[in-house]
Amino acid sequence: MEKTKHASSKWLTLIIVAFAGGLITKLPYLRETYMEPLQQATGATLTQLGILMSAYGIVNFICYFPGGVLADKFSCKSLIVFSCIGTALAGFWYWTLPGFIWLVVIHAIFAITTVFTFWAAMVKSINRLGDADEQGRLFGMLEGGRGLVGTLVAFGSVAVFGWAADAIGGMKNAILYYSILMLVAGILAWIFMENDKPQKSTAAGKKESTLKVKDFLEVAKMPRVWLCGMLGICNYSALIFHGYVTGYLSNAFGLSDTVVGNLSVIRTYFMMMVGAFVAGFVADKIGSRIKFIKYAFVGMAVFASLYVLIPTKGAGIPLVIVNFIVYGLCLYGIKALYFSTIDEVLVPKRLAGTASGVISLVTYAPEIFLYTVSGNMVDKYANTATPLAGYHHCFIAMAVLSAIGFVCGFVLLRMNKKAIEEAKANGSFTDSTLSVEE
Repeated sequence: MEKTKHASSKWLTLIIVAFAGGLITKLPYLRETYMEPLQQATGATLTQLGILMSAYGIVNFICYFPGGVLADKFSCKSLIVFSCIGTALAGFWYWTLPGFIWLVVIHAIFAITTVFTFWAAMVKSINRLGDADEQGRLFGMLEGGRGLVGTLVAFGSVAVFGWAADAIGGMKNAILYYSILMLVAGILAWIFMENDKPQKSTAAGKKESTLKVKDFLEVAKMPRVWLCGMLGICNYSALIFHGYVTGYLSNAFGLSDTVVGNLSVIRTYFMMMVGAFVAGFVADKIGSRIKFIKYAFVGMAVFASLYVLIPTKGAGIPLVIVNFIVYGLCLYGIKALYFSTIDEVLVPKRLAGTASGVISLVTYAPEIFLYTVSGNMVDKYANTATPLAGYHHCFIAMAVLSAIGFVCGFVLLRMNKKAIEEAKANGSFTDSTLSVEE
């Protein structure tokens, strides 16, 4: 009976966290779907919309590591509830369409509620649901679930947008829609998630919830955790470059906007869901998330290179579409497993939040500059005799990043093997959990 109750609680937590995780970034990233309407509604220029995203991105970067520490110090349930309701309240303010300065403030608040209090709490709440041999499928289901929720609610936002008489009304409808859903997510988390206030065993057998500075330094001094972040940064940087593939398909192969739009949806949602689910189960099956990531980087390197080699137009169209799909599966398969490596590199579960903060800090650092760099890379050749050269440079960069990711995976496996041998020697290793004492 107790086991059944635990299982039902486990899956309910996974569903609620995936629901909240699929929703939580929708409000700050409205420009990705509603660029023109958002301009009309806020009266902002494209440059000003860029400033909003820069404000969001900069505060995000500052918040990743302290957010990880926060997740180890406080209940993940409390942080997730606060994050969802806080994002909803900021969304209701956004709905009033205040002046530009206040929009900057709102986006800074979004960074606090979507990263500082939410991101690491989301990761840790999933990490604690199972042992090391379950982490792949748990995080695969989380990422796949987030993709599914993101897809469904995005279609819903388009519907409520269409109810309005004009673009400004439609934009307000979309903002209100996402804000209400975030409020619902917060209420569901408050009602159904188990309280998980962190506790630590002391030598006297008592429990204490206060984490010490040495605990945080313990994680920060682990090269294996930083290498997990390197796996993430190689994959996430390649993902940013791969964003230009839809433009390449239009310009190099003459595909219509409709076809390219459908492929873009497949890339963003379908491959995210399928890649995440498959990667999670396969990685657990082979017994190592790191090993799966290492070999998936080989696939990324091969298929990134093929973008440059496949002939344009005509006979190359079926080949490039197949390449597009397979590359995407490798790309999103790795993306789903960034944080599933935490147990495998022997981080105690009580410090999983801090570890996720370090990994996130490294992984998402390219958001600050790489969108600009990659855009300039493509624009540089747009009006020259070789307009596809910029895209080819992006694909070459993807291949190089994949090769670096493979090397990092190889080194990490070697380092981890040595750490496991040392843990076995001092008696702090358990084969069933691949975890050190908590």
